Amino acid sequence: MEILELRQIKRTQEELYYRRKFSAEAAVSVPTSTLELPILFTIETGPLGNKEVEITFLKAPDYPLIPIKNALSQMILTMDLEGKLP
Repeated sequence: MEILELRQIKRTQEELYYRRKFSAEAAVSVPTSTLELPILFTIETGPLGNKEVEITFLKAPDYPLIPIKNALSQMILTMDLEGKLP
């Protein structure tokens, strides 16, 4: 399983400055096919600077959720560190 890319990333307005909400489409390669998954995700910055990612799938994938969520979380945090998120 591999996350190919996040497409159509859009930021939605959030009233709390330490929470950022996004919608996107994730392209995930699994052994049998490539899945296009619409997702919502939130990045919340804690008081000590640690960041937590919460991911919601708008369409349930035909693959175990935990590996996809872990890989997406890592990709989102990396994109955030590199300044690639809107």
